[in-house]
Amino acid sequence: MHVNQKSVSNQTHRITYTHIKTEGSSQICFMFSGLGYTYEKPLLYYVTMLMLKHGIDVVHIHYTYPKELMTKSTDEIADAMMKDIDLVLQGVLSHNDYKNIIFAGKSIGTIPLIQRIMKDEVYKDAVMLLLTPLLTRTELFESLLECTHKGLLVIGTRDHYYTEEVYQLKTNTMNIQVIENADHSLDVLYTPTESLKALETVLNGIEQLL
Repeated sequence: MHVNQKSVSNQTHRITYTHIKTEGSSQICFMFSGLGYTYEKPLLYYVTMLMLKHGIDVVHIHYTYPKELMTKSTDEIADAMMKDIDLVLQGVLSHNDYKNIIFAGKSIGTIPLIQRIMKDEVYKDAVMLLLTPLLTRTELFESLLECTHKGLLVIGTRDHYYTEEVYQLKTNTMNIQVIENADHSLDVLYTPTESLKALETVLNGIEQLL
């Protein structure tokens, strides 16, 4: 396994990323973190470990944005983030021959995933892992109603972006996991053992797709 810290840039943007490469992998998982929920936090850390267990290369994209970005429209957020994300996707995919692609987004990281990448014909066969998506944003929910991707959507009932309408999004290809009493970090407050069980449930759901 090789861990490479890299960066890509154009005239206006420079973005860093971590490319974790296993031996001879033909699969890759691009991960989009939340604003405060980074790759060292439990959910994204163990999703990374799960990918590596299955011999899947991983790319962590290291973007930072002001909190004010969340006051923008969903499409404005998607466009701002894609300026960074596209640079990394082009940089990685143009230099590596990957046959299968997985995308994993957490919180704000699901916005460009749902609004842009899932609508791009180039990625029509990619597996989508939507970890605590912002379902109360109407544009995101409506986009997900049209989803045809294979994947998993996970959210907790105490997440402020949770809606009981989430089950409308279940399709033959998109699985839904609703974690009782879990918050936006998928933690069950003051109950560590229940939080660990929630994490195990999510990892098992992802593993079934790999």
